Amino acid sequence: MPIEYTIDHEKRFVHARVMGVIALKDIEAFTDVVVAQNALTYRKLFDGSQGDGTYDDQDVMALAARAAAYASLAKRGPLALVPRPGFGADLARRFINLGKFTGQAQIFESAEEGLKWLEAQPEGEP
Repeated sequence: MPIEYTIDHEKRFVHARVMGVIALKDIEAFTDVVVAQNALTYRKLFDGSQGDGTYDDQDVMALAARAAAYASLAKRGPLALVPRPGFGADLARRFINLGKFTGQAQIFESAEEGLKWLEAQPEGEP
């Protein structure tokens, strides 16, 4: 999978990095793992700054619908998104808006900025 990730149950933190080209199915597989590992409430850093996506508006809408549905399963933890520079910020904003994150998600220009914001957020519920 072109998404490398670590789920730290002790720190209640998910760190994902895109390495290479990803498609909708890769993001769906990753989110399925997060849900299966009961990490939906954890703080999450999704760093796409080194990757490239082959998804379009339709894919983002499908993924956002899935994210909105997850909100009915459990409270979602804070999400920091880091899109590739010059690409992806518009899609990230659309995902946040359609996914009904209501302030729990922010877009950052670097993983360091996203991590700093996440460290100031509550760890997430058990």
